[in-house]
Amino acid sequence: MKKSAAFLTVLFLVIGNALPAQSLEDILKEHFAAIGQDSILKTNTQKMTGKMIQGSIEIPFIQMAKRPGKIRVEGTFQDLTFVQTFNGTEGWSLNPFTGVTDPQPMSEDDVKAMRYQADMDGMLWNWKEKGHIVTYEGSEDMQGTPCYKIKLETKEGDTFTYYLDSDSYTILRTNTKMKVMGNEMETDTYTSNYMMVNGIAIPGKIETKVKDQLMATLVVDKVELNIDLDDALFEKPSK
Repeated sequence: MKKSAAFLTVLFLVIGNALPAQSLEDILKEHFAAIGQDSILKTNTQKMTGKMIQGSIEIPFIQMAKRPGKIRVEGTFQDLTFVQTFNGTEGWSLNPFTGVTDPQPMSEDDVKAMRYQADMDGMLWNWKEKGHIVTYEGSEDMQGTPCYKIKLETKEGDTFTYYLDSDSYTILRTNTKMKVMGNEMETDTYTSNYMMVNGIAIPGKIETKVKDQLMATLVVDKVELNIDLDDALFEKPSK
């Protein structure tokens, strides 16, 4: 009887903690509703300002995005400004911290990463049309929060595994495996402190970790949508 009671207790706990069975389509539908996908589709430009924290150093940053597939990131520290730009086809970086004062063309790997980042709709939206493969990998507990696990694989063979909160359907973690110079690079991105801006859920805190070691934290202070952003901002930066 004791063994039977123990078995029933374990079975009850398993059933109680299990997430309701859902299809990939149902989960994505809930996700898009939660993040305000309809409002995202009506957004043509986005500007975020905040700070990047690395150890004891805080670097003010600005990130700008514009359709179709354009993005610019810049950060200033000790009167020096680091800039990355991508116009949808080509990318450049200007990094005076390394002693290089002229803008340099990005490598193919960097251009690929910028192209992923510049997808304003999110990579999960219209994934079939984009040539991605998306699968539902079941549920998994993340630091006490039950999550749906969605895996996306690109045509280039890079993978993005998203952990969606089973209650809010927002993304709590993204595990990324990208090929860089022929080698696989794995990072984890944790998104939290979501705020609603014009009907869109935007994370206010973004932590990047490599092998569980915190590399950088982005804190978003302000988000502006559908503002005028000149196309020149996404071209080759000036010195």
